[in-house]
Amino acid sequence: MEQEERGPVPLWRALGGVLANPTATFAAFPAKQPWFVPLLLFGVIGAVGGWVIASATADVVLTRIEELSGPAGNPMGDPSAVASFAGTVMMVTATASGFFGPFLDVLMTAVVTWIVAAVARAVLPFAQLFSLAAYAYLPHVFGTVLLAVLVASGLFDPLAMRGVFPTSLAVVVPGEPGSFLAGLFGRVELFTLWSTVLLGIGLGAAARRGARWGIGVAVAGWLLMAVVSAGLGSLVPNPGTLPPAPGGVPGSGVPQ
Repeated sequence: MEQEERGPVPLWRALGGVLANPTATFAAFPAKQPWFVPLLLFGVIGAVGGWVIASATADVVLTRIEELSGPAGNPMGDPSAVASFAGTVMMVTATASGFFGPFLDVLMTAVVTWIVAAVARAVLPFAQLFSLAAYAYLPHVFGTVLLAVLVASGLFDPLAMRGVFPTSLAVVVPGEPGSFLAGLFGRVELFTLWSTVLLGIGLGAAARRGARWGIGVAVAGWLLMAVVSAGLGSLVPNPGTLPPAPGGVPGSGVPQ
């Protein structure tokens, strides 16, 4: 009842408070703290970051596509036309993924965490938990900006690292590409853990259970998602391990 009587915390005060004093900030949130504007902001930043990263890696990717499409006898004819079309698709996909990524990530996190919290006998309104997850997503935005800066400046090559984030455990302990452990290590990442802790603090405040309980629930939800994602990822064949197609490029299945 007390949470429903509170007014919403203003956007910039809420975002700043999540960084400076998350315990007090989440405790001040009403049951229906607005989430759309912060997620829209995160989506715009993600779209710009996706565009920057795609632009920085486009030359290498498109050159490779042009090399493969030439001898492949593709029906589109001119390999440069294929590369141009692929470049457009690549930029649009990267930008769209960057924009919608925060919405989907927050939705998935909220669903899994809501289930884990229910198992722990703390039933929270889903809308309230979704709002907490939206504000707890903030560290991921810093990660997106950092990655875009590193890639654009040439300090990090996402293609050579097979999409591994520079602040993940997989950089230190890479594991075999495509394996379960490699996927799991890739999800043990600095900004993800920071976001998980923030979500836990918010959960504890919303459920009146304390930060330690909330962080435990949030970590359990994150671990569940990490294990499932790594398991599903390990079922997909690593492109470098595919058998060569007849007369094709070894390890890729691309016909020459």
